[in-house]
Amino acid sequence: MREEPRLTISAVLPPIVLAALALAAPRFGASAYVQILIYYFAYYLTLGQAWNLMSGLTGYVSFAHGALAGIGAYAAVMALNAEWSLALGLLMGPAVAVVASLLIGATSLRLRGVPFTFATLFFQELALLAVRKIPQTGGPGGLALQDILPIWLPQALMIVLACAATLLMAGVRQSRLGIRLLAIKGDETAALSLGLPTGRLKLAIFCLSAAVAGAAGAIHGLFTASLYPDVVFNVDVSLTSLAAPLIGGVATAAGPALGALLYVGVGELLEIFAPGLHTAVIGLLLLLVILFMPSGIGPFVAARLRTSARPTNAPESAAHKAAE
Repeated sequence: MREEPRLTISAVLPPIVLAALALAAPRFGASAYVQILIYYFAYYLTLGQAWNLMSGLTGYVSFAHGALAGIGAYAAVMALNAEWSLALGLLMGPAVAVVASLLIGATSLRLRGVPFTFATLFFQELALLAVRKIPQTGGPGGLALQDILPIWLPQALMIVLACAATLLMAGVRQSRLGIRLLAIKGDETAALSLGLPTGRLKLAIFCLSAAVAGAAGAIHGLFTASLYPDVVFNVDVSLTSLAAPLIGGVATAAGPALGALLYVGVGELLEIFAPGLHTAVIGLLLLLVILFMPSGIGPFVAARLRTSARPTNAPESAAHKAAE
């Protein structure tokens, strides 16, 4: 009987330890500036893992995850303004995002390659247009959270969510589902011919990734407390979702963490030395990674370390000497 893939301690322990350290940062005297950097690292990491679950494992490049996060933000803030409990308000974010992903996936997942990407980009613009026109969302003027929550709450929630999303990605990657999704990425036609229900698998993972993005958006809505359509549904949010895993390592759990760290670090350095060049520099970095390290920085460095650790002149085996 074939042994089921399972997570190892080495895969589970680092995200939990890092999350615990991040949660304890205020007790160690971390400044408000450092805490905000940690928050945005966790936010970009969560969005990256959401994109990685769908696009990293299937090869279907999506620009919808920024819009799904925005939908989650609006759903949570509207629920809290309607005097729902905090727990129910936060659950509304992923729930509405999943419903939206079902609507997107039922149509666009029949497409492949560039047509699918453009379909998700169209959804991004459609979501922006809808929020601008619906009075309940505040229209172009945006929507504000009526009851301001303590800042530590969304910060802690985002750190926990980033840890959970990373563990989820690691678990799916090592599961039978992950193997089937990677088969779709490798050759969907061959996977279909082998009897894999590719349509249902793609829709299931799209809904799961949408739930993660919607949860991130819901917490971010609490953090910002003010939602403006042109900001929430800006295509830059979707670009961030795919930049973190593409830079750090696609289809890996650790890749988006490295990518999010570089994204936040480079962004802060550019704010000091070259304001206004953030998007251009990140785009250039992404281009260089795609050209010279297609699998991402993490897998590239790991492969180089394995190669350098391999002995160049291995001693001949006893069997080889005996044969001589």
